[in-house]
Amino acid sequence: MTGLSVKERRRSLAAVIACITAVGAGLGLSIPLLALRLEQQGIDTYLIGLNTAMPALATLAFTPFIPKLLGRVPPDKFLMLCMAVSALCMPAYVLFPNIWAWFPIRFFNGMALAGLFVVSEFWINQLADEHNRGKLIGLYGTILSAGFASGPLLLMAVGPEGAVPFLAVSAITLSAAIPLFMARGLAPRVEEKASRGVLAFLFVAPAATLAGLIYGATETNIFNLLPIYALRSGQSVEMAALVLTVFGAGNILFQLPIGALADRMDRRLVLLICAGAGFLGTAFLPAVASNPWAFIPSLFLFGGVVVGMYTVGLTLLGERFRGADLASANSAFILLYSLG
Repeated sequence: MTGLSVKERRRSLAAVIACITAVGAGLGLSIPLLALRLEQQGIDTYLIGLNTAMPALATLAFTPFIPKLLGRVPPDKFLMLCMAVSALCMPAYVLFPNIWAWFPIRFFNGMALAGLFVVSEFWINQLADEHNRGKLIGLYGTILSAGFASGPLLLMAVGPEGAVPFLAVSAITLSAAIPLFMARGLAPRVEEKASRGVLAFLFVAPAATLAGLIYGATETNIFNLLPIYALRSGQSVEMAALVLTVFGAGNILFQLPIGALADRMDRRLVLLICAGAGFLGTAFLPAVASNPWAFIPSLFLFGGVVVGMYTVGLTLLGERFRGADLASANSAFILLYSLG
Protein backbone atom coordinates (compact mmCIF):
# COMPACT_ATOMS: atom_id res chain seq x y z
CA MET A 1 0.00 0.00 0.00
CA THR A 2 1.55 3.24 -1.13
CA GLY A 3 0.75 6.72 0.11
CA LEU A 4 0.36 5.78 3.78
CA SER A 5 2.24 7.67 6.48
CA VAL A 6 4.26 5.83 9.10
CA LYS A 7 1.48 6.31 11.65
CA GLU A 8 -1.14 5.05 9.22
CA ARG A 9 0.91 1.97 8.45
CA ARG A 10 1.28 1.29 12.18
CA ARG A 11 -2.45 1.66 12.76
CA SER A 12 -3.10 -0.65 9.80
CA LEU A 13 -0.69 -3.25 11.14
CA ALA A 14 -2.27 -3.02 14.61
CA ALA A 15 -5.71 -3.60 13.10
CA VAL A 16 -4.52 -6.64 11.13
CA ILE A 17 -2.83 -8.08 14.22
CA ALA A 18 -5.99 -7.51 16.27
CA CYS A 19 -8.12 -9.32 13.69
CA ILE A 20 -5.89 -12.35 13.53
CA THR A 21 -5.42 -12.42 17.32
CA ALA A 22 -9.20 -12.65 17.68
CA VAL A 23 -9.29 -15.51 15.17
CA GLY A 24 -6.37 -17.39 16.70
CA ALA A 25 -7.41 -17.08 20.34
CA GLY A 26 -11.05 -17.82 19.52
CA LEU A 27 -10.25 -20.96 17.54
CA GLY A 28 -7.50 -22.04 19.92
CA LEU A 29 -9.95 -22.03 22.83
CA SER A 30 -13.20 -23.02 21.13
CA ILE A 31 -11.95 -26.03 19.12
CA PRO A 32 -10.71 -28.04 22.12
CA LEU A 33 -13.52 -26.65 24.31
CA LEU A 34 -16.27 -27.84 21.99
CA ALA A 35 -14.54 -31.17 21.40
CA LEU A 36 -14.21 -31.77 25.14
CA ARG A 37 -17.81 -30.72 25.83
CA LEU A 38 -19.11 -33.11 23.17
CA GLU A 39 -16.87 -35.91 24.41
CA GLN A 40 -18.11 -35.41 27.97
CA GLN A 41 -21.70 -35.60 26.69
CA GLY A 42 -20.93 -39.02 25.23
CA ILE A 43 -21.36 -37.90 21.62
CA ASP A 44 -20.04 -40.38 19.05
CA THR A 45 -16.69 -39.52 17.51
CA TYR A 46 -18.07 -39.33 13.98
CA LEU A 47 -20.62 -36.73 15.06
CA ILE A 48 -17.89 -34.72 16.79
CA GLY A 49 -15.93 -34.81 13.54
CA LEU A 50 -18.92 -33.72 11.47
CA ASN A 51 -19.65 -30.87 13.87
CA THR A 52 -16.03 -29.77 13.81
CA ALA A 53 -16.14 -29.69 10.00
CA MET A 54 -18.88 -27.05 9.91
CA PRO A 55 -16.54 -23.99 9.94
CA ALA A 56 -14.61 -25.49 7.05
CA LEU A 57 -17.80 -26.13 5.11
CA ALA A 58 -18.90 -22.56 5.82
CA THR A 59 -15.57 -21.30 4.51
CA LEU A 60 -15.89 -23.37 1.35
CA ALA A 61 -19.37 -21.97 0.76
CA PHE A 62 -18.67 -18.33 1.65
CA THR A 63 -15.07 -17.61 0.63
CA PRO A 64 -15.61 -17.45 -3.17
CA PHE A 65 -18.00 -14.52 -2.62
CA ILE A 66 -15.71 -12.45 -0.37
CA PRO A 67 -13.72 -10.68 -3.16
CA LYS A 68 -16.97 -9.49 -4.77
CA LEU A 69 -18.32 -8.34 -1.38
CA LEU A 70 -15.14 -6.33 -0.81
CA GLY A 71 -15.88 -4.45 -4.03
CA ARG A 72 -19.22 -3.31 -2.56
CA VAL A 73 -18.60 -3.05 1.20
CA PRO A 74 -15.67 -1.16 2.78
CA PRO A 75 -13.27 -3.78 4.18
CA ASP A 76 -13.19 -2.26 7.68
CA LYS A 77 -16.99 -2.39 7.95
CA PHE A 78 -16.95 -5.95 6.61
CA LEU A 79 -14.43 -6.92 9.30
CA MET A 80 -16.53 -5.26 12.02
CA LEU A 81 -19.57 -7.25 10.91
CA CYS A 82 -17.58 -10.49 10.95
CA MET A 83 -16.34 -9.76 14.49
CA ALA A 84 -19.88 -9.06 15.70
CA VAL A 85 -21.26 -12.30 14.24
CA SER A 86 -18.41 -14.36 15.69
CA ALA A 87 -18.80 -12.77 19.14
CA LEU A 88 -22.56 -13.44 19.17
CA CYS A 89 -22.10 -17.08 18.20
CA MET A 90 -20.18 -17.94 21.38
CA PRO A 91 -23.00 -17.35 23.95
CA ALA A 92 -25.33 -19.13 21.52
CA TYR A 93 -23.50 -22.38 22.33
CA VAL A 94 -24.48 -21.91 25.97
CA LEU A 95 -28.07 -20.91 25.22
CA PHE A 96 -28.58 -23.95 22.96
CA PRO A 97 -26.48 -26.79 24.48
CA ASN A 98 -27.42 -29.39 21.88
CA ILE A 99 -25.16 -30.77 19.18
CA TRP A 100 -27.83 -30.33 16.51
CA ALA A 101 -28.11 -26.62 17.36
CA TRP A 102 -24.33 -26.36 17.29
CA PHE A 103 -24.22 -27.32 13.61
CA PRO A 104 -25.77 -24.04 12.31
CA ILE A 105 -24.04 -21.99 15.03
CA ARG A 106 -20.62 -23.30 13.97
CA PHE A 107 -21.53 -22.73 10.32
CA PHE A 108 -22.30 -19.03 10.84
CA ASN A 109 -19.27 -18.62 13.09
CA GLY A 110 -17.19 -20.23 10.35
CA MET A 111 -18.44 -17.70 7.82
CA ALA A 112 -17.45 -14.83 10.10
CA LEU A 113 -14.00 -16.28 10.76
CA ALA A 114 -13.48 -16.85 7.02
CA GLY A 115 -14.13 -13.16 6.44
CA LEU A 116 -11.60 -12.19 9.10
CA PHE A 117 -9.03 -14.59 7.67
CA VAL A 118 -9.29 -13.54 4.03
CA VAL A 119 -9.42 -9.78 4.54
CA SER A 120 -6.67 -9.63 7.18
CA GLU A 121 -4.34 -11.72 4.97
CA PHE A 122 -5.14 -9.52 1.97
CA TRP A 123 -4.43 -6.44 4.10
CA ILE A 124 -1.07 -7.66 5.47
CA ASN A 125 0.11 -8.65 1.98
CA GLN A 126 -0.82 -5.20 0.69
CA LEU A 127 1.15 -3.56 3.51
CA ALA A 128 4.31 -5.57 2.77
CA ASP A 129 6.98 -5.03 0.13
CA GLU A 130 9.46 -7.46 -1.37
CA HIS A 131 12.18 -6.62 1.16
CA ASN A 132 10.12 -7.52 4.23
CA ARG A 133 7.20 -9.59 2.94
CA GLY A 134 8.37 -12.86 4.47
CA LYS A 135 9.16 -11.23 7.83
CA LEU A 136 5.86 -9.36 7.98
CA ILE A 137 3.81 -12.42 7.09
CA GLY A 138 5.95 -14.40 9.53
CA LEU A 139 4.94 -11.88 12.20
CA TYR A 140 1.30 -12.23 11.14
CA GLY A 141 1.55 -16.01 11.35
CA THR A 142 3.32 -15.81 14.71
CA ILE A 143 0.46 -13.76 16.15
CA LEU A 144 -2.06 -16.24 14.73
CA SER A 145 -0.17 -19.16 16.23
CA ALA A 146 0.23 -17.35 19.55
CA GLY A 147 -3.54 -16.96 19.61
CA PHE A 148 -3.98 -20.68 18.95
CA ALA A 149 -1.49 -21.54 21.70
CA SER A 150 -2.99 -19.12 24.22
CA GLY A 151 -6.46 -20.57 23.69
CA PRO A 152 -5.74 -23.89 25.45
CA LEU A 153 -3.87 -22.04 28.22
CA LEU A 154 -6.88 -19.79 28.72
CA LEU A 155 -9.06 -22.90 28.77
CA MET A 156 -6.89 -24.29 31.56
CA ALA A 157 -7.25 -21.02 33.48
CA VAL A 158 -11.04 -20.64 33.24
CA GLY A 159 -11.93 -24.33 33.01
CA PRO A 160 -14.13 -26.03 30.42
CA GLU A 161 -17.35 -25.86 32.45
CA GLY A 162 -20.13 -23.28 32.38
CA ALA A 163 -20.47 -20.16 30.25
CA VAL A 164 -17.20 -18.44 31.21
CA PRO A 165 -14.95 -19.89 28.45
CA PHE A 166 -17.50 -18.99 25.76
CA LEU A 167 -17.88 -15.46 27.08
CA ALA A 168 -14.07 -15.15 27.20
CA VAL A 169 -13.90 -15.81 23.46
CA SER A 170 -16.57 -13.18 22.83
CA ALA A 171 -14.66 -10.64 24.91
CA ILE A 172 -11.41 -11.30 23.02
CA THR A 173 -13.19 -10.94 19.68
CA LEU A 174 -14.93 -7.69 20.62
CA SER A 175 -11.73 -6.17 22.02
CA ALA A 176 -10.12 -6.58 18.59
CA ALA A 177 -12.63 -4.09 17.20
CA ILE A 178 -10.86 -1.22 19.02
CA PRO A 179 -7.67 -1.07 16.87
CA LEU A 180 -9.79 -1.81 13.81
CA PHE A 181 -11.90 1.26 14.60
CA MET A 182 -8.71 3.32 15.02
CA ALA A 183 -7.64 2.24 11.49
CA ARG A 184 -11.00 2.89 9.85
CA GLY A 185 -10.64 3.99 6.25
CA LEU A 186 -7.12 2.54 5.91
CA ALA A 187 -8.01 -0.97 4.78
CA PRO A 188 -7.24 -1.50 1.07
CA ARG A 189 -10.29 -1.17 -1.16
CA VAL A 190 -10.99 -3.55 -4.02
CA GLU A 191 -12.06 -1.19 -6.78
CA GLU A 192 -11.31 -3.27 -9.86
CA LYS A 193 -12.40 -6.73 -10.96
CA ALA A 194 -10.10 -9.71 -10.58
CA SER A 195 -8.62 -11.03 -13.81
CA ARG A 196 -10.06 -14.49 -13.07
CA GLY A 197 -12.38 -16.27 -10.65
CA VAL A 198 -11.30 -17.50 -7.21
CA LEU A 199 -11.10 -21.16 -8.23
CA ALA A 200 -8.85 -20.31 -11.19
CA PHE A 201 -6.10 -19.27 -8.77
CA LEU A 202 -5.88 -22.89 -7.59
CA PHE A 203 -4.35 -23.61 -11.00
CA VAL A 204 -2.54 -20.32 -11.56
CA ALA A 205 -0.62 -20.58 -8.27
CA PRO A 206 -0.80 -24.30 -7.35
CA ALA A 207 2.31 -24.46 -5.12
CA ALA A 208 1.17 -21.61 -2.86
CA THR A 209 -2.47 -22.64 -2.61
CA LEU A 210 -1.71 -26.36 -2.11
CA ALA A 211 0.51 -25.34 0.81
CA GLY A 212 -2.65 -24.03 2.45
CA LEU A 213 -4.41 -27.35 1.85
CA ILE A 214 -1.63 -29.45 3.38
CA TYR A 215 -1.13 -27.22 6.39
CA GLY A 216 -4.89 -26.95 6.97
CA ALA A 217 -5.21 -30.74 7.09
CA THR A 218 -2.25 -31.07 9.46
CA GLU A 219 -3.18 -28.28 11.86
CA THR A 220 -6.87 -29.10 12.09
CA ASN A 221 -6.26 -32.78 12.78
CA ILE A 222 -3.77 -31.90 15.50
CA PHE A 223 -6.12 -29.45 17.21
CA ASN A 224 -9.23 -31.61 16.86
CA LEU A 225 -7.94 -35.08 17.61
CA LEU A 226 -5.11 -34.65 20.13
CA PRO A 227 -7.38 -33.59 23.03
CA ILE A 228 -9.66 -36.61 22.53
CA TYR A 229 -6.66 -38.92 22.05
CA ALA A 230 -5.13 -37.66 25.29
CA LEU A 231 -8.40 -38.14 27.20
CA ARG A 232 -8.82 -41.68 25.95
CA SER A 233 -5.22 -42.38 26.93
CA GLY A 234 -6.08 -41.58 30.53
CA GLN A 235 -4.80 -37.99 30.63
CA SER A 236 -6.61 -35.15 32.45
CA VAL A 237 -8.60 -32.45 30.67
CA GLU A 238 -5.83 -29.96 31.49
CA MET A 239 -3.14 -32.17 29.95
CA ALA A 240 -5.31 -32.75 26.89
CA ALA A 241 -5.33 -29.00 26.31
CA LEU A 242 -1.63 -28.56 27.14
CA VAL A 243 -0.49 -30.94 24.41
CA LEU A 244 -1.86 -28.49 21.87
CA THR A 245 0.30 -25.74 23.34
CA VAL A 246 3.43 -27.75 22.53
CA PHE A 247 2.44 -27.85 18.87
CA GLY A 248 1.48 -24.18 19.01
CA ALA A 249 4.79 -23.19 20.62
CA GLY A 250 6.63 -24.59 17.61
CA ASN A 251 4.31 -22.59 15.36
CA ILE A 252 5.14 -19.41 17.27
CA LEU A 253 8.92 -19.68 17.42
CA PHE A 254 9.64 -20.82 13.86
CA GLN A 255 7.56 -18.51 11.67
CA LEU A 256 9.67 -15.35 11.87
CA PRO A 257 12.92 -17.22 11.09
CA ILE A 258 11.23 -19.05 8.21
CA GLY A 259 9.78 -15.77 6.93
CA ALA A 260 13.19 -14.10 7.13
CA LEU A 261 14.71 -17.04 5.25
CA ALA A 262 12.05 -16.64 2.56
CA ASP A 263 13.21 -13.02 2.07
CA ARG A 264 16.79 -14.18 1.46
CA MET A 265 16.47 -17.23 -0.80
CA ASP A 266 14.15 -18.79 -3.36
CA ARG A 267 10.76 -18.98 -1.63
CA ARG A 268 9.74 -22.07 -3.59
CA LEU A 269 12.80 -23.89 -2.23
CA VAL A 270 11.91 -22.85 1.34
CA LEU A 271 8.38 -24.15 0.74
CA LEU A 272 9.76 -27.47 -0.51
CA ILE A 273 11.97 -27.83 2.58
CA CYS A 274 9.02 -27.19 4.91
CA ALA A 275 6.82 -29.66 3.04
CA GLY A 276 9.52 -32.35 3.11
CA ALA A 277 10.04 -31.88 6.85
CA GLY A 278 6.29 -32.09 7.39
CA PHE A 279 6.09 -35.38 5.47
CA LEU A 280 8.92 -36.90 7.50
CA GLY A 281 7.42 -35.65 10.76
CA THR A 282 4.02 -37.18 9.97
CA ALA A 283 5.69 -40.55 9.45
CA PHE A 284 7.89 -40.23 12.57
CA LEU A 285 5.45 -38.98 15.24
CA PRO A 286 3.40 -42.21 15.58
CA ALA A 287 6.60 -44.15 16.23
CA VAL A 288 7.38 -42.07 19.34
CA ALA A 289 3.82 -41.40 20.54
CA SER A 290 4.17 -43.75 23.54
CA ASN A 291 7.32 -42.01 24.81
CA PRO A 292 6.53 -38.47 26.05
CA TRP A 293 10.25 -37.55 26.26
CA ALA A 294 10.54 -38.16 22.52
CA PHE A 295 7.01 -37.20 21.50
CA ILE A 296 6.90 -33.72 23.07
CA PRO A 297 10.09 -32.32 21.43
CA SER A 298 9.21 -34.05 18.16
CA LEU A 299 5.76 -32.45 18.18
CA PHE A 300 7.37 -29.07 18.92
CA LEU A 301 9.77 -29.33 15.95
CA PHE A 302 7.05 -30.69 13.70
CA GLY A 303 4.74 -27.80 14.57
CA GLY A 304 7.52 -25.31 13.94
CA VAL A 305 8.62 -26.46 10.50
CA VAL A 306 5.30 -27.53 9.01
CA VAL A 307 3.76 -24.11 9.72
CA GLY A 308 6.29 -22.66 7.28
CA MET A 309 4.06 -23.92 4.47
CA TYR A 310 1.39 -21.43 5.55
CA THR A 311 3.85 -18.53 5.92
CA VAL A 312 5.70 -19.11 2.66
CA GLY A 313 2.52 -19.90 0.72
CA LEU A 314 1.05 -16.51 1.67
CA THR A 315 4.34 -14.80 0.88
CA LEU A 316 4.37 -16.29 -2.61
CA LEU A 317 0.86 -14.98 -3.27
CA GLY A 318 1.79 -11.46 -2.18
CA GLU A 319 4.91 -11.58 -4.33
CA ARG A 320 2.90 -12.41 -7.43
CA PHE A 321 -0.50 -10.68 -7.16
CA ARG A 322 -1.90 -7.24 -6.33
CA GLY A 323 -5.30 -5.64 -5.75
CA ALA A 324 -8.39 -7.67 -6.66
CA ASP A 325 -6.22 -10.54 -7.90
CA LEU A 326 -4.52 -10.73 -4.50
CA ALA A 327 -7.89 -10.73 -2.72
CA SER A 328 -9.06 -13.61 -4.94
CA ALA A 329 -5.76 -15.48 -4.52
CA ASN A 330 -6.02 -15.13 -0.73
CA SER A 331 -9.57 -16.45 -0.95
CA ALA A 332 -8.33 -19.47 -2.90
CA PHE A 333 -5.62 -20.04 -0.28
CA ILE A 334 -8.14 -19.98 2.59
CA LEU A 335 -10.49 -22.15 0.56
CA LEU A 336 -7.89 -24.92 0.31
CA TYR A 337 -6.77 -24.36 3.92
CA SER A 338 -10.36 -24.97 5.04
CA LEU A 339 -10.76 -27.94 2.71
CA GLY A 340 -7.71 -29.42 4.40
